[in-house]
Amino acid sequence: MEEQGAVSETEEERTAEDDGDLSVEAVSQENEPVEQFDISLAASHSYMGSGLVAVGGRSVLEAGWTGKVPVMAHHGIVFPGEIVPMLLTNANDVAVLVQTLDHDKLFGLLCPDESGNDVSGYGVLCEVFEAGEANGAPQTLTFKARANHRFRFKDMPKQSQPIEAYSRMKVVEVRVLPEVKLGDPLHQNRLLSLDNWRRERTMLDNRLRNIDAKLTPWPLFVYDIFDYHRMKQTIKDYFGNIIKTPIPEDPVSLSFWTASNLTMSIRDRLALFIVDDALLRLHMEVRLISRDSVLCCLSCSTEIARREDVFAMSSEGVHSNYTNLGGYMHDIVTVSRAQNIDLSGSPSADFSWFPGYAWSIASCAYCLVHVGWRFDALKRNMRPQQFFGLCRNYVLPRTTGRRDRSPSQSASPPYTPPRTPPYSPPPVRSSRLASLLSDLRQAGLQQIEAINIIYDMVDDEP
Repeated sequence: MEEQGAVSETEEERTAEDDGDLSVEAVSQENEPVEQFDISLAASHSYMGSGLVAVGGRSVLEAGWTGKVPVMAHHGIVFPGEIVPMLLTNANDVAVLVQTLDHDKLFGLLCPDESGNDVSGYGVLCEVFEAGEANGAPQTLTFKARANHRFRFKDMPKQSQPIEAYSRMKVVEVRVLPEVKLGDPLHQNRLLSLDNWRRERTMLDNRLRNIDAKLTPWPLFVYDIFDYHRMKQTIKDYFGNIIKTPIPEDPVSLSFWTASNLTMSIRDRLALFIVDDALLRLHMEVRLISRDSVLCCLSCSTEIARREDVFAMSSEGVHSNYTNLGGYMHDIVTVSRAQNIDLSGSPSADFSWFPGYAWSIASCAYCLVHVGWRFDALKRNMRPQQFFGLCRNYVLPRTTGRRDRSPSQSASPPYTPPRTPPYSPPPVRSSRLASLLSDLRQAGLQQIEAINIIYDMVDDEP
């Protein structure tokens, strides 16, 4: 009995010591400094392994270039400037891309149409800059590419083609689309003697622009449509509290970057992709920014997240492309919180897109359709401790009705260019408007969206 008492006493002492060790460990973890997640880790796509090697040589293409490139269908729309991580598991696709790596390193991703069932005839050319075998498997190929140029089929199909017809690499002939970048339309008509007084976005600058516009047959609000500095500032203000990395300064790059980081329907993304003029694309994006929207389940329209919950977990922005072990590339937007979500499966850190976080499958709580993943930090001092990655193809933005309108922002719904027939403007309501539209056409402004914008602005004009 005494021996048993001695043993139990020893066990109690050991238990107390263990509890003390655990408490000390917990205190030490609490006293550790807070560690902020390095968003450059997500952009590096380190989950693809360390076997990727740089691919030398670059291709420089100009607008109007035509040639044959291997293309395959993609379920989303990739804009120039985005990083495309891919894992090919089909032997034929691997053989085609290996041949491409020995040539010009270019391949194309085709955009779906509004329904998502057919190809639109438009796509983006991507250039491989890192490649290697996936985990040493000889029949697979993993690589990273950068989207560079928009293109369309050289001969657009007369009938709809199902997206399944391009599920594998197929060589087609394409034409590179132009990137139109217009300058300040008032630049040629300005008073040179007032240049020393001009400052960007000041009250005086607005007055001077008004004076410049009076020397032309068009009112100032028409020129404000193409005012790049105004649109750039609106975009900066919107993303200022969301993304900490610098945004592009070039109009073309900024228009593509903004399109990549806005939560939109595939219809709106396709409309932005088709437009050739960077300023028109920016204007459409500013109109989309003015709408207050929520992200809803694509299947049952249940609200999943709000626009104010969107934040950046990658240096690429709030949106990035990631691939899984099956070779499927997901189009992900990160949000700080989500609702109406059910989790399934045990958390796993394997092949995690965000190093230091474990992922769990997230489904809509009402229809049980997969909408994304929840990521939980493996360390107590990591910030953020938890966030969600939603698939942009599985959630749909829905306007809530509230709008942050300003006099310079249009109130019309998102515009999608018709395929056929050519655009025919509505009946002219005044001789002033008829003269304005006629002058715009004579000036070479052929984009359909521009004429719609003029009608919108005339409707909003006091």
